[in-house]
Amino acid sequence: MSNLKQTLQALFTTATDNTLETLRIDDSLSPNMRALRLSVEIADTLVAMGVSTADVVSMALDITDRYCRRKVQFDISSTLITASQDRGNEREPLTLVRHATARTVNNMTVQSLQELVRDIQQGNLKLNEAEERLDHIRNNPRGYPRIITVGGGALISVGAGMLFNASPLILTIMFLLGAGVTYAMRYLGHLRFPAFFIQIFAAMLITLVAAGVTWLDLSSNVTWISNINPTLIVIGGIMMLLAGLTTVAAVQDAIDEFYVTANARLLKVIMMTIAIVAGVLAGIYIAKKLGVAIQVDAAQATRRADWQILGAILISAGYALNMQTKPLGVIISGGLGALSIGVYAITADVSNLSIIVATGVAAVAVGATATLFSRIWRTPSAALMTAGIVPLVPGLSLYNGLFDLVGTSTSVNTFDNGIFTLFNTILIALAIASGVSLGHLLARPVRRTLVRARNVLPIPKVADN
Repeated sequence: MSNLKQTLQALFTTATDNTLETLRIDDSLSPNMRALRLSVEIADTLVAMGVSTADVVSMALDITDRYCRRKVQFDISSTLITASQDRGNEREPLTLVRHATARTVNNMTVQSLQELVRDIQQGNLKLNEAEERLDHIRNNPRGYPRIITVGGGALISVGAGMLFNASPLILTIMFLLGAGVTYAMRYLGHLRFPAFFIQIFAAMLITLVAAGVTWLDLSSNVTWISNINPTLIVIGGIMMLLAGLTTVAAVQDAIDEFYVTANARLLKVIMMTIAIVAGVLAGIYIAKKLGVAIQVDAAQATRRADWQILGAILISAGYALNMQTKPLGVIISGGLGALSIGVYAITADVSNLSIIVATGVAAVAVGATATLFSRIWRTPSAALMTAGIVPLVPGLSLYNGLFDLVGTSTSVNTFDNGIFTLFNTILIALAIASGVSLGHLLARPVRRTLVRARNVLPIPKVADN
């Protein structure tokens, strides 16, 4: 019996030792494998921060073309990143797969990664230097203090109020509400709450604050609060919530034929918009149950020329601050916001074109201008384009459509009118996203064709590692 036990132990020990020897991996990696890992790690961060798929693939190819001897092919499907390298008939292919995890958007990090890839492409960095620089970017992220980013969200709300010529009292309320909601959203995000429920909570809080201010106005207990239009308060909050959606990147992915990623991003936009709608409706319902009926006067919430340029500047600059954009990018973003509203006003008023067409033309101007500025000052084009089109976000249309649907508007509206208004809102959003993508393509006409070609044709290149 003891001999049998010793024999089994000997066989088990031998099998274990052989297994360990087979699975042992040397501590050092080949330069080829290190380059693949470097490109996938950079792509992971960029995808998570909403950079368009074509741009991510282009930057990943810049890295592998510089450091790898054989061609590498990249594919991005939603948040799944795949890098595959065919090493010939005598060696097994290499495939790296990475799932991009959600991250808070930081345009400073995006710009630092773009500069890193640019230096790699130009041959200014050896592989070990590029790896050290990536570690430094990840371990020492640059950004503004939280009070600055929270203030950026508040500026979006204030700028929206200026677009509709709100009174100083309403602007003050919108500033405080925007700052509070932005802080609450970041705090809930830090606690890993799903973004869908964060949007619902934020929209509901905005609506309840508007209802509370309305109650103070009607109760006459607070003399200095009078003639408050809650429409403006909710519109400012809706524009702030809609500003962070990746509609532009989704449309760009669809144009570039990354359909899986485009569908995933569009679905996220739809879900976040549904969350805003649900939050506003929940806030209205709670307010009605508490005996506070929000009075809506859409006529008082129309765009006026008095302060709309300044309002657009504050909206775009505030969004850029909220997304951690460098100071120069914040300034450029403010100028693009003024450009978007200026072109929209000229196109809609002077040319007598429809709102949808005027919005699309303004978005084209923003997309082209932002791309040119990004090439001159090496600023992320996606950050500038998104900031520039935020003043065009159809917050008023979405708001009026919601009230028509639930029947709380003071004017005579029907359910069909609400459906028509929301459908018109969808068309405006598509015009914005398509227009800015068209402007981007016009400014860089051959770039995406080259990206597709590079991802298929072999580009042999021997690098000094």
